[in-house]
Amino acid sequence: MERRETNALKVIVNGISLFLMTGMVACYGGREVVEDEVVTYDLNKPEGVTVDDVGATVDVSTVDTWDRDEFYTTFIPTNYYEDWDVNDDSFLNEDEFAASFFQIWDTDNDGMIEDIEWNAAVTDYGLDETDWDIDGDGYIEPTEFNTGFPDTGWYEAWDTDGDGLIELREYTDGVFTIWDKDDDGVLDTTEYAL
Repeated sequence: MERRETNALKVIVNGISLFLMTGMVACYGGREVVEDEVVTYDLNKPEGVTVDDVGATVDVSTVDTWDRDEFYTTFIPTNYYEDWDVNDDSFLNEDEFAASFFQIWDTDNDGMIEDIEWNAAVTDYGLDETDWDIDGDGYIEPTEFNTGFPDTGWYEAWDTDGDGLIELREYTDGVFTIWDKDDDGVLDTTEYAL
C-alpha cells in the first residue's frame, strides 16, 4: 500500500512539473512581453518632443515618414490641444494660443523667457532672430512676448478657415508645419524624433 502511495505521489509531482514546463514553453514563443505603461509628456523638454512623448500608436518599426493625415491620427491621442484650450470650448483663441507658446518657451517656468530659452525657441521654431526683449534686461516678460508674438503670423496661418479660432485639425496641421523642417510635406524620423 505504501508503495502505491509513493508511486501515486511521484505521478502527481511529475504531472504538475510537466504541466508547468509545458506552460512555460508554450508561453515563451520567442516574443518579448512588455506591459503597458502610462506615458507623460513635457512640452518644455530642451531636446524637443518625440514620438514617445505624444504616445503614438503607430508601429514605428515599419513607418519612417508621416504625412499630415498619419500625423493627425497619431497626434490627436495626446492632450496638447486640451492643455492649450484653457476655457474648454474646443477651440483655441489668440490668447490661449500665445500663452501656450510662452509656457513652452519658458522652460524653467519662472514667468520670463531668458536668453538661453529664447535662443532655443529661435532654433527649434525657426523664428527670426528679432529681439523681443524691449527693455533690454535679458528677459522677455509676458507683455514683451505679447507684443512680439503676433509678428510670427502663426495664429493667422494656423487658422486656415479664417474664423478667428483654431480647431483641433488646424492645430495639428500647424504643429506639422513647424516640425516639417524641410517643407517636403512629410515628417521623417529626424523631424518627428523617435
